[in-house]
Amino acid sequence: MTMKVLLTCGSTIAMTAMFAAAPVAAQTTTTPAAPASATTPAADQAAAAGAIPDAAAQSEDIVVTASTGERSRFRSSISVSQLSNEAIQNFTPRSVAEILRNVPGLQPSDTAGPGGNANIGVRGIPVSTGGSEYVALQEDGLPDVLFGDINFGNNDYWIRFDQNVKTVEAVRGGSASTFASQAPGAVINFISKTGEKAGGEVAYSNGLGFREHRVDFDYGAPIDDTTRFHIGGYARNGGGYTNENFNILRGYQIKANLTKDLPDNRGYIRLLFKRLDEQAPTNTTTPSLATVKGNTISNFQPLPTFDGRDGSAYSIYNRYFQYLDYDGGGIKTAEMQGIHPRVTSIGAQFHYDISDNLTLDDTIRYQWISGNFTTQFINVTNRVNTVAGVSCAATSPGANGVIGSCVNGQIVGSIRYAAGPNAGQVYTGSYINNNPNINTLMKNMNNFANNLTLNGKFDVGPGKARVTAGVFVMKQNIVQDWHVNRQFSELNGTNAAPLDLFSTTGTQLTAAGQAGFNDNWGSCCARRVDLTYTDAAPFLQVGYEVGGLNLDASVRYDSVHGEGTAQGGVAGPTTQVRDALGVALIPSLVLSATPEKIDYTDHYVSWSLGALYALSNNTSVFARASRGGRFNADRRVLSGNFNADGSLNAQGQATSVNFLNQQEIGLKQRGGVLGGSYSVEITGFHSTLTENNYDFTRINQPAPNNNPNISNGYRSYGVEFSSRFNAGNFNLAVDATYAASKIVSSATAALVGNKPGGLPDFLFVVSPSYDAGPVAFGVSVNGQTSTKSDDFNLYTIKGSTFVNGFVTVRPTERVELGLNVNNLFDKLGFRGGGSLGPTVSSTTAVFNNTALYGRTVTGSVRYRF
Repeated sequence: MTMKVLLTCGSTIAMTAMFAAAPVAAQTTTTPAAPASATTPAADQAAAAGAIPDAAAQSEDIVVTASTGERSRFRSSISVSQLSNEAIQNFTPRSVAEILRNVPGLQPSDTAGPGGNANIGVRGIPVSTGGSEYVALQEDGLPDVLFGDINFGNNDYWIRFDQNVKTVEAVRGGSASTFASQAPGAVINFISKTGEKAGGEVAYSNGLGFREHRVDFDYGAPIDDTTRFHIGGYARNGGGYTNENFNILRGYQIKANLTKDLPDNRGYIRLLFKRLDEQAPTNTTTPSLATVKGNTISNFQPLPTFDGRDGSAYSIYNRYFQYLDYDGGGIKTAEMQGIHPRVTSIGAQFHYDISDNLTLDDTIRYQWISGNFTTQFINVTNRVNTVAGVSCAATSPGANGVIGSCVNGQIVGSIRYAAGPNAGQVYTGSYINNNPNINTLMKNMNNFANNLTLNGKFDVGPGKARVTAGVFVMKQNIVQDWHVNRQFSELNGTNAAPLDLFSTTGTQLTAAGQAGFNDNWGSCCARRVDLTYTDAAPFLQVGYEVGGLNLDASVRYDSVHGEGTAQGGVAGPTTQVRDALGVALIPSLVLSATPEKIDYTDHYVSWSLGALYALSNNTSVFARASRGGRFNADRRVLSGNFNADGSLNAQGQATSVNFLNQQEIGLKQRGGVLGGSYSVEITGFHSTLTENNYDFTRINQPAPNNNPNISNGYRSYGVEFSSRFNAGNFNLAVDATYAASKIVSSATAALVGNKPGGLPDFLFVVSPSYDAGPVAFGVSVNGQTSTKSDDFNLYTIKGSTFVNGFVTVRPTERVELGLNVNNLFDKLGFRGGGSLGPTVSSTTAVFNNTALYGRTVTGSVRYRF
């Protein structure tokens, strides 16, 4: 099967090469400029000169991510993309995940909002549990956290894009398996400016039609002939893109670095600092109405009281809520902040040329990380129970919360507003929200990372050999308390009020809408974890280059040790709680007195083999095969994987590591056409994965998708396409991914042969722009084809296409006025899968998923100096 796929991809690439080369033959071949340095890529040089970067010359930028840092994009046998700061800023990404839409091969569900919590898939491999299982986010070469899918600690929580970033570089597949840990799918590296040339900028931006005020600045410069610095950051506050009536979005980031060149130009020492302290909203479900025709869901429309484009769970009536402390502190109050990361980071980079043939590099960093995930989830259900004959056991907590259902051992007879102008009045709306409020305290997410490499270059026969040996060590703490409370509120996109439930005999069952402490998802999720994982990974790469041929082989050995404890929930006290309507007795779960112990070590080997041949100065082809491991960490606790002494039991040993196998063939072409310059990169890929994992969020879902144990085999094949073209003042970027995915094996027999839920076959981004100097403008069209609702393929969800745009006016040499629009046509649409909620008619139902934000317009003024 693999050979057939590769031959098919090879034929596609060959035809594309013929098409790309044809116009070049009609004119003089364009020879790219001399290679730009790793610190000053071609894009930066062109921007400094006030010109559009030459598309062909950009392919000579040195790749520093998941590589030796010795080769250009054109001469590297890997699939790599480089996004400049200016190109990203033009389209005002509202989250890190939105930036990643511009990287072919990635499948980000970029609907979670600026706080993060996005799912980031790669090359048709699904995100089964949440987060970024096979994708690492790095800052200056080190991952922000060791695992991209930590429960309540995903890697996009801890990183922000701003003017400090010079380039975002993305490597998919290939050497990501052996030059990085826990990221066989892709490595995304946010590379900082370092002050080679004096200059900077300050900018103020303001939401037009929503409250967000933001100030950005950065400045870098040489201090003397051997010393330079860069410093920058931002501060912002406001109601966020859904324009809340309080500052749900507020905080700042400061980053700085200082570089000292060593004598005789033999290297440098660089110190780095970062402080991030920002609360930002994260979105869960933003429901809509949808047309259901057969098994197809389409034609999304707002609900009467909730519009997914600007509706939100954040409300002036839920800014604070109560939770039950696990350490005997009684009832405490949490502030609704979305995701609030607090990161203080110090690090250093050391580069030294021991000789002309031997180079030593070391990157080291320590991060103090804490924060909280404090938000309101949304789930839509009917106000009145449609199931007759409900009876309640005395100990039944219930979950539905609607009239006629059971809550805390009693039948609900009425629902009343618990706050707001209608407090005390009977609630008669069609729907209620019965999803929890959550307060996860990320008490200690500190980590330490160090990556040491020794690079050697030697003449061997007619060519040159390159040997890279290194070791990566990272220690990651995961110390958290989870408080997941049963909560009820009206379904309203603006300032939803909590709802109190009363029994048929008039007993108040909730207070301020809360029906239970720590018990919404059962005993799994009244949880405390105190875990530490240490990954030690030596790696080796050997390469040989002769003429246009470049061969390399690499291997990595990861040894991961996990230790600590995890506690689940047991029945706790019933607490008397008062609100404006009266007193309710609220049940709870507290921590088990018998924690699960974790104390074990597991290891695995990853490898990669690659070859590239430069057919000419303008055309190269490459092939690569690789296998990368991915360690299952905190998501495996409290799910039957450990013996009493903390060692892995038989199930744990069989499921502790997932392996991603990939084969790639690719074409890289550059040159001149139609009076301009272009570059094209095409990669055909084939991927297989056997994944074992555990997703506690499935426990309370409707059958059949309610089994938390995941044991599936996946197969995916497809093509990544990336091209850049510029002629005069015109620039065009086109990125697209086709990925055909399939579940080929599963412990759940009904899944075999299905398409993984939430993955489109085709994604694309087309971005033309024009820069005439005094005026620049452009649009970006991004979209995807339909997806399946879930792994059972119950429904097909229609895909959506969105348009962003920008206009920049430069009235004087150093001043820019900008207008940026996201979702220009205010389209209501979704990424990923989803599920159906209550039925409205024979052809209409409530659709549960997270919509993209509606149209948001930002005005800005920028001064460069």
